[in-house]
Amino acid sequence: MKTFAFAFLTLATVSAFAQTELSREVSRNTTEIVVKVDASSVRCSSLGYSRPELKVDVPALDWAATFNHRTFGEGQPCMTSIECKSRQEAQEFVALGTGDISAPLLVVHTEKAWINEAEGTCSRWLQEDLEMTLNGVVFRHQRTGNLGETTAQACKALFN
Repeated sequence: MKTFAFAFLTLATVSAFAQTELSREVSRNTTEIVVKVDASSVRCSSLGYSRPELKVDVPALDWAATFNHRTFGEGQPCMTSIECKSRQEAQEFVALGTGDISAPLLVVHTEKAWINEAEGTCSRWLQEDLEMTLNGVVFRHQRTGNLGETTAQACKALFN
């Protein structure tokens, strides 16, 4: 009987946390921006990440993106690329081409929602994904923002 009670309690606990995830793309735009590539704007840094990554400052994100893409402790908005194995990788990237480089910036906004059927609630978020290619290297960045809570019923209506 104890085994049955434990199994029932475990199932009830898992069911209480079961959520349905919904997602829909809200917008997708490409904007031509100019990125300054030199030793002052490109670096290998682990600020905001668990490992060093190749980063480039992208001041144009202040007007081309919805969210703030600054990493705490750094001055300019930035985007990241590959993991840096050594600081020399930033120098090698800069050597591929310096100066003001024109690049298409892809900005994708996706609305996400998590419905808790047991409580009849829904938590909504907006996710912004950025992508651009500089000197043949792809840079990306992502930010999210809370859109608030609503009812599960209202959420389902939004995504249908």
